[in-house]
Amino acid sequence: MSRSNFEIITEALSHIANKVAIHNHLNLQDINIYLENFFRDILNIIYSDRTFENLNNQEANFTAIDLGDDKKDLAIQVTSTTTLQKVRKTITKYQTEYGYNKIIMLYAKVDKPTRSVDLNLENSIEVEEWSIKDLCKKIENLGDEKILEIQKIVLNQITPSLYDNYSKTKDISASEQYDNLEQKDIRNITDKLLDVCPTISTHRLQKYSRDIASGEAELSKFSDREITSMKYRIFEVCQEELIDFCELNDTTQEVDFITINTLIEKYTDRASLIIQQKSKDYSYPLKNEDLLKKVVLALINDCYLSFDEKGIYS
Repeated sequence: MSRSNFEIITEALSHIANKVAIHNHLNLQDINIYLENFFRDILNIIYSDRTFENLNNQEANFTAIDLGDDKKDLAIQVTSTTTLQKVRKTITKYQTEYGYNKIIMLYAKVDKPTRSVDLNLENSIEVEEWSIKDLCKKIENLGDEKILEIQKIVLNQITPSLYDNYSKTKDISASEQYDNLEQKDIRNITDKLLDVCPTISTHRLQKYSRDIASGEAELSKFSDREITSMKYRIFEVCQEELIDFCELNDTTQEVDFITINTLIEKYTDRASLIIQQKSKDYSYPLKNEDLLKKVVLALINDCYLSFDEKGIYS
């Protein structure tokens, strides 16, 4: 096992625990938005036989649990609150509403609390409590390849947020240019989709609406200037993608959902790439692809992007 890779991971997790403690003391909650997806990605490497999803991406403030697996038998609550009252309240909600067999309380703290009670004797489901130390032990027991995967997650998602932003300026010019954009296309995302793909399912339209709503909930943790600077950079490159799309396709004719989905994925790829590139000079509050896709959907909904020539800005 490469000790250097593992040490990078443990150092980053230690910084997370310390930063969470300071933010909690100051009643600041902005760091928590990073942790659910961050831990989700690590857990998907530790548990290679299952896939965890952030349930709050499906429904804002998902009752009791944050991460759920595809087998529907293991769920995880990511929290920095270790009180027995908090744990019991989580388990009570969890038992009455979901069918998982096991719940893990994952604390963003170096140490977990010492209990005078056995939570497994109190409940009909299995309960485990993990601290940052416990998570590090599980990572340490992985093979070199998986440790390297986790190290990449740490370097891409956490380390920049801890260090890089302190030496970078805000992208103020992009925020100002976004404020000056004219909302030319008054259609929302549902109208735009139905105009080019009348056969799109109601379920798909509802899913896009939920994604936009959950994205807005996550973005509300940051300042308008931070978000609008990102939106303008994404708008610019996606406009290029839209022009290419319209030149290669007859958008006066109906297109299928596969074509629509491909364009949204291209928008998201361009968004991820431009934020990654601009991050060399400017600080941005987020870089994960899941949320960047929701920013793209929000831009479509807010009249700045589309799937036809009506969304092209002169």
